[in-house]
Amino acid sequence: MGNCSPSPRRRGRPTSPSGSPPLDRTPSAKAAGGGATTTVSPYALARSPSVSAAEADGDDGVVRVYGSDGCPVAWRVRVALLYKAAAPVHFTPSEAAPLGRPVLRLSASDPELCGTADELLRHVDARFEGKPLVTPPERPARVSAAAAAAEEVAELVRLQHRSAERHLEGVAAKVAEMVKKGAKKAGKGAKVVVVEGAEVRRLGKWYGDAMEVMLEHARMEETVLFPDIQRASFPGVLDKANEQHGRHLPMMNGIKEDIKTLLTLELGSSLFQEVLVNLSVRLKALQDHTKEHFKEEERELLPRLEGVRRMQREEGNVSDKSNTAWASEAMGTMEMTHSKLFPFFMTGLLPQEAMQYLDLVCRCTKNTRHLVSMLRSLAERLEDANPAIIHNNPTKLYEHLLVKSP
Repeated sequence: MGNCSPSPRRRGRPTSPSGSPPLDRTPSAKAAGGGATTTVSPYALARSPSVSAAEADGDDGVVRVYGSDGCPVAWRVRVALLYKAAAPVHFTPSEAAPLGRPVLRLSASDPELCGTADELLRHVDARFEGKPLVTPPERPARVSAAAAAAEEVAELVRLQHRSAERHLEGVAAKVAEMVKKGAKKAGKGAKVVVVEGAEVRRLGKWYGDAMEVMLEHARMEETVLFPDIQRASFPGVLDKANEQHGRHLPMMNGIKEDIKTLLTLELGSSLFQEVLVNLSVRLKALQDHTKEHFKEEERELLPRLEGVRRMQREEGNVSDKSNTAWASEAMGTMEMTHSKLFPFFMTGLLPQEAMQYLDLVCRCTKNTRHLVSMLRSLAERLEDANPAIIHNNPTKLYEHLLVKSP
């Protein structure tokens, strides 16, 4: 998952300008069945100009991550800790970590730990029990290459379905709330409760982002998956899926136009309320159609992916034979989802699902700079969130962040 190692000139054994001892490279105890990590002396961190002695000592109860700002492992650990939401997290950019890897300190009384992403995440799970588990799950070792690649893609598709479903659910719930608010009658001497313009604008952004993710997902399926599923399976197996994709687009565009219309109408007017009610009905229909479509894809199409991958390999159409190559190709076609809209997409996933998707992203994204950009954007959004919201309701998390946006 990216290379955090420094340039060759930094690889020498560090020595303190004041004669302090070098890094302690003794292995720490294995965490939760993981491999050995490295304990690091506080001197190694404190000697960095960007890390004060007070920060190196740490505050009790605060989890500290030290590492290069361009290291994907440091950002992944930081994001995992934010999803864990078990303790305050402080990140300090530092180039002094051994071998360029990030250093993790779980509390002021704990030693600093240095290791691979999986090793550090195992320490986090061992220290902060409970969900979400941030350590990647063990993957079966004795499965065929075709089966492994197919499962990667199937997991990608399923998690994208869950995010889209929840965002549609969140938008529909918000519109229902607005309908209810607009229908309230004012009592004697009371102010009429009306929907605010800012609510409508935020609703438009929420739905617009969800629509963009859903359209990218559909284009990914139609370009990366459907053609080979059609060739490897019985004729007509994709007729219904393609028909549903074609039917959803006019529905989504109609909802988009309704929201645009709301922005032109007088707030609280009878026409505004009429359009709002119609919007609620359209959203409910889109929700129902989308859920049924996703169920059918997961039941009828995803089980065929192993046979498709086997056919691709037999035909010599697989240039990169790694298990993640197919998922990487699928992910690469969804540029907006995995750049500007990545934090939005992730807020549609439950914490455990988010950890699964992050593992996929980290294994399938070869461009280290792009991976760091994705992880950084997600971390910065999660830092604005209430931990209770992160754990309990992903769509409320997005609404919470949307309200806080400038």
